Amino acid sequence: MPERKSTDETSVADEERTRRLDPRLIERIDADWKRWRNVLPPLDMPRGVHKFRSIEEMSAYREKYESKRIADLRERLKEAVKQAMKAAITRHAG
Repeated sequence: MPERKSTDETSVADEERTRRLDPRLIERIDADWKRWRNVLPPLDMPRGVHKFRSIEEMSAYREKYESKRIADLRERLKEAVKQAMKAAITRHAG
């Protein structure tokens, strides 16, 4: 979040109060969540209760799914950057 310098404390408090009373706040938060849901790949870990013989076995199980999710996220981000660059070049050239 960018820092903003204020001349007095009351203006900072008023600004915070205004932000909290914003009627579109819930709508903006929902839009942010939807945007991030589209960026982050789902965690494809099987649902349910799992029993493990050791902490190491549990950690390996979790690491397997987290590593796949991170790899998927990196791939999605690469693709998004590629598309953004292509769009920027098209706008600039056109």
